[in-house]
Amino acid sequence: MAKPIKKRIYKFFIIVFVVIITLVMLINIPLISFSKETSENDYSNWMSETLSDDQLIIDVAMLGAHDAFSSEINIFSELDPYETNGIMQGFTGLLIKGFIVKQAVTQLSDATTLLNQGVRYLDIRLSFYEESWYTKHNYISEEFIPITNQITNFLDDNPGEFLVLDFQHIDGLDYEILEDYDIFKTMLEDTGLLDYAYVVNDLGTLTYDQITNNGTESKIIIISKFSDSNNEIQQYDNSIRSNWADSDNFDYIFEFLQEEAELESQFANQFRIMQAVTTMQMSGSGILNALTTWSLIERAEDFNNYLIEEEGFLEILESLPIIMVDYSNTNEGGFNDNVMEIIMEFNNK
Repeated sequence: MAKPIKKRIYKFFIIVFVVIITLVMLINIPLISFSKETSENDYSNWMSETLSDDQLIIDVAMLGAHDAFSSEINIFSELDPYETNGIMQGFTGLLIKGFIVKQAVTQLSDATTLLNQGVRYLDIRLSFYEESWYTKHNYISEEFIPITNQITNFLDDNPGEFLVLDFQHIDGLDYEILEDYDIFKTMLEDTGLLDYAYVVNDLGTLTYDQITNNGTESKIIIISKFSDSNNEIQQYDNSIRSNWADSDNFDYIFEFLQEEAELESQFANQFRIMQAVTTMQMSGSGILNALTTWSLIERAEDFNNYLIEEEGFLEILESLPIIMVDYSNTNEGGFNDNVMEIIMEFNNK
């Protein structure tokens, strides 16, 4: 009797092992999205075509891209050298890399495509190491310098548009050290971005006709967390409000945004960001939710449409006019076209 029992136990463990290996393989399939539907409409000149001269730029409704330049992250991407999350490192990080990559990619398009499809606020995450600049979100995505060329080319080709470049994270430099600020500023000078920076004296009173010279020029507002930021580079705490729900629950995030909108009067002279993004939670239900919705991109396709269709969205937009989302140019469910129509109608009201 002993041999058949041992045989059954051995067979059971073999089955369990195969199931675990199969699940790990399925979880790590590096496919980011099952559909990549984008709009055929061109929104490259929507500001010059719709904004009034006296409109305050802090009140302009616009589409934003969360972690704008993460589209090149894939299964072969290197871990960001400044990443401290232990689960992403070593053998464990290798074992679940495909799964984490699917939670790291937030956009599928390059800068030119995002801008042509209406995005005007760019949430930028950088790592500076080995004397080079890289975009990142957990993993390294791509070199930043070629992206700056796309941005300046867009500005040259589309007078009357303005962009908000929010350098949300810059790893490898210290925000309190002047020499590190100078490294950042030198990069902006060398890439030509600083040539397009509008020198702001009072952000709260700046109008569309002022920043674009009556619609004849394209400019950018640059925001960073360096304490030495000046009129060319706006200091984060004085120029922007961007609060994060840190949840993957659609209803909770919407309620969070409603509460955030009620604080508008405290930040009336700043850009106010509607951080409409879902975030994977490191809990049993959170991981299960991430698995069942496959990727951050797939969740964004659902959440983006939920957001703009929810009763009360326009009231939030009144207070938080920059709609920052993952997969900002998806047209799944008509999102890109619908949100741009909402934005243009809102600005024209």
